[in-house]
Amino acid sequence: MTNGIHVELSVSACDGCPVSALSSHTRVEEFRVDPADRRVEFVADDPPDDPPNGLDLVEFAGQTHGRYEIDCERAATDGGVAVGADGAEQTVTGGAAPSPVSDGSVTGEGPCDGCSCGGFPAAFANFPVSPRRTEMDDGELLVSFVLTGHEELQAIVDECEAAGLGVELRRLCVDRGNESDDDCCRDVVPVDLAGVTDRQAEIAAVAAEKGYFGTGGASATDVAEEFDLAKSTVSEHLRIVTDTLFSQVFGDGNRT
Repeated sequence: MTNGIHVELSVSACDGCPVSALSSHTRVEEFRVDPADRRVEFVADDPPDDPPNGLDLVEFAGQTHGRYEIDCERAATDGGVAVGADGAEQTVTGGAAPSPVSDGSVTGEGPCDGCSCGGFPAAFANFPVSPRRTEMDDGELLVSFVLTGHEELQAIVDECEAAGLGVELRRLCVDRGNESDDDCCRDVVPVDLAGVTDRQAEIAAVAAEKGYFGTGGASATDVAEEFDLAKSTVSEHLRIVTDTLFSQVFGDGNRT
């Protein structure tokens, strides 16, 4: 049996997303996307008296169950392209694009017109596995998965990016698979990325893509050229990243 990994990703939602606005007042749980009907369903514990427009809410057993329809056909951001149902493209030159409708025209109505939320159905429909937990807290959509390894994680990231969604790895737990005769608990090691800056993570991601951490891959000099930085600067960034990760996975979890 393959030892898996548990990952938590942060996926972008636009400022106009009604559930994102709701999550600034209360934690939103069980955030589910129906790709076929292009509908979002969720559960909120304590919604405000005046909830955001565009949400259908029903109270049951002390919780609020809600839903809303995603109106736009495809995500479109500043400088991007919105695609209508007939395949016609509408180039975006500034600000969010209006939403294409069935006849290929555009409309300015609906809670998700031209926003990144329009990418949810495409991304969620093509994930290799279903999320184990999905919630939105203060505008941040957090999605957790149990995966077989890096290939499935990369596939999820690729699907999010292809759908126009920003995605960041927030937490990763590695199962080292050690068991004792007296204790059946798995040796699960959480990897906390809080100690890695965005710049360090960006450099490490490019280094991994170029094979820096594998045999015969790119050198620190090759990675440095991508960022127009000194080799010593890149090497130090990568040292901090590997030190942070390896001390947690193979050590006692504390950096020295």
